[in-house]
Amino acid sequence: MHPTNGRPLLTAALAALITATAVVLVSPGNAWAGKNGALWINGRRHHNPSGCYTVMGPLSATNHTNTAAVIYKGDRCNHRILGALGPDQRNEWKLVGSVYID
Repeated sequence: MHPTNGRPLLTAALAALITATAVVLVSPGNAWAGKNGALWINGRRHHNPSGCYTVMGPLSATNHTNTAAVIYKGDRCNHRILGALGPDQRNEWKLVGSVYID
């Protein structure tokens, strides 16, 4: 369809409006907040977590940070990635090696 027929222009205008709205709604503080908060690993609270945490067994985790935590099979945040735990999420795994958050 030719751009002057209306629909492609309307679609482009709508996409631009959605993008502009998203930019306005995101507060500057959240963009720089990083990993402030707490990461709970098997009942233990880690305040403003950073780096690799060895688990070597079952994992119950709650992420109260602004950064995703990555769950690894290996004990040094290596080997296969088993999953991720996004901000404000909770999950359990039967057998993991470690958790990394940056």
